[in-house]
Amino acid sequence: MHVQDTVGVPMEDRVRLFVKGLDERMEGGVPKGHLVLVCGRAGTMKSTFCFNTLFKGAKFQKTRGIYVTLEQSRTSLLEQMIKLGMDPRTLSESGIIVIDLTRLRKETAGKSTSTDINWLDSIVTTVQSYKNKYGCEILVLDSLAALYSLTQMKNPRSDVYFTFERLRDLGMTTFVISEMLDPDKQIFGMFGVEDFLADGILHFELERDGRRVNLFLSVVKMRKTSHERNYNPIIFDKTNGFEIVPD
Repeated sequence: MHVQDTVGVPMEDRVRLFVKGLDERMEGGVPKGHLVLVCGRAGTMKSTFCFNTLFKGAKFQKTRGIYVTLEQSRTSLLEQMIKLGMDPRTLSESGIIVIDLTRLRKETAGKSTSTDINWLDSIVTTVQSYKNKYGCEILVLDSLAALYSLTQMKNPRSDVYFTFERLRDLGMTTFVISEMLDPDKQIFGMFGVEDFLADGILHFELERDGRRVNLFLSVVKMRKTSHERNYNPIIFDKTNGFEIVPD
């Protein structure tokens, strides 16, 4: 028997973010199959947040996920996450596949052959292969800016649309990390069209209070979901993970 939420999406057809106080505020999580932008300036824990979703999903719901990194090496990423209490080696029946394309980026940087590589095709083909073999359900792409740097965007609006549709065609719930170079302008992607094309936007913001810097999170957009758009304080520790702090 399916338990329906208020907009007709069965509760079991949502991907939990495993953030205490957040999933409850968005009808159980992100609708499966959505493409969600995870946005914010550098240092706002976007990668940690996305890895937490993969790790907790694998640990508690036995789902498999894929993390594609275009900027941070696999070794560096895993060392960071292990220190934060998320060790993929502790997962038995399910797990996280990390696809590291940073080495290939370095090898092709500055070479004429690098422009001949269709990076989007390479990513989609590789992810599809792992999905078919292991039944992966969730994808993290880190990051959108890195992908753009490898792709010639001659017509940004149509090219970004094509990129997002290729990712949607994978049939996975996809989290795309997007770094905001000028967060004051509230532009969630390099070309200013990504927020229209994405199914959801999660925005991390830093706020300085004296000598302290606090982290806030807002669900700016989430299709097929009733949610607040307030900016709520969010904290993280390696024992309890992420948690929304009540107002």
